[in-house]
Amino acid sequence: MTRFALLGQPGTRRTAGFLAACASRGLPEPRVIPWEEALAPDFDPAARLSGVDALRIETPADCPAAERVLLTRGHDTRQAESHHPTLAPEDCAALPDDDGQLRHQRQWYLGFRAVLDDIDAWCRRTGVRPMNAPGEIAVLFDKLATREVLEAADVSMPPSGGLCHGFDHLVAIMDRGHDRVFLKPCHGSSASGVMAIARNKRGDWRAVTTAQPDGNVIRNLKRPREIRQLDELRSTVDAVGRQRALVERWFPKATLGGRAFDLRVVVVAGMAAHVVVRTSRGPITNLHLDNRRGDLKATWQAVGEPAWRRGLQLAESAALCFPGCHYVGVDVMIGVRGQGEVIAEINAFGDLLHHERWRGKNPWELEVDLWRW
Repeated sequence: MTRFALLGQPGTRRTAGFLAACASRGLPEPRVIPWEEALAPDFDPAARLSGVDALRIETPADCPAAERVLLTRGHDTRQAESHHPTLAPEDCAALPDDDGQLRHQRQWYLGFRAVLDDIDAWCRRTGVRPMNAPGEIAVLFDKLATREVLEAADVSMPPSGGLCHGFDHLVAIMDRGHDRVFLKPCHGSSASGVMAIARNKRGDWRAVTTAQPDGNVIRNLKRPREIRQLDELRSTVDAVGRQRALVERWFPKATLGGRAFDLRVVVVAGMAAHVVVRTSRGPITNLHLDNRRGDLKATWQAVGEPAWRRGLQLAESAALCFPGCHYVGVDVMIGVRGQGEVIAEINAFGDLLHHERWRGKNPWELEVDLWRW
């Protein structure tokens, strides 16, 4: 009988869902290790993981104190990257809690990657098996690194224009034939700081974005805003570019009832299971942005069985590129007028679909049932 530990935030839906899944299967209650405890200098992994078989790693985003520690670690391990300014350790420690800001994402990521290296070492020393491998979580939190893995496996994605450091650089990229693009912070999630940008033949610009520059940081908006003024667009792109951002060609999504849609597919043990249709009147479909879930059956009927099956198979192919991950959330876009299917994103923590059932099981229950020691 597997004994799990969970590295995450007590009291959240993620933690409660996994604990309930284990309880429903008659498993011992998982040992919950808060991120704040695990990041403390005196944390003893051997003691806390004693008697544990498997470790589930949840996002540190639910723990405000973790951001300050990860930023400090990121300063200690920072790379010589002139486009990404760093925050001094004393300033990291003084940051207030604010989950509406994107603050020094590259520095945060470098700290997170260093901590994931530590977690990997804990697991190797103690013999505890991670449900999702720390090294692969690190890759999945870097959109450029994820793209390189998928491209090497010939998994379909929208064409990339590479990293973008600011507005003038974006113009140079778009001049190579990308008139409509998405600009995505490499280390963001939940559409944080994403920009959908279009330029017509007259040179007029239009952008839709969740990013709002606010001094030296970006404030993340729940309701995307539109930009048409060039100076405002320049300042926003420059701010997003400082976070380390990737340009991708805008893929024309299929629509249903006047709303664009894509699919969030939870892949568990290599098998596409739970599917949620995400719909929007704009280009960004994430559900937390006041967008709507689409009807699963109606969407399947509209796209047809062949395209639907290809989309799920594509999600499985993308997940197989990360064999150390027992579960991932994969975002699949189905193109208009038979333009095929492509991967938009892969999320190591993308299984928070607590109302969804597949063969009678929610994602946590399926993950526990399919886990093999």
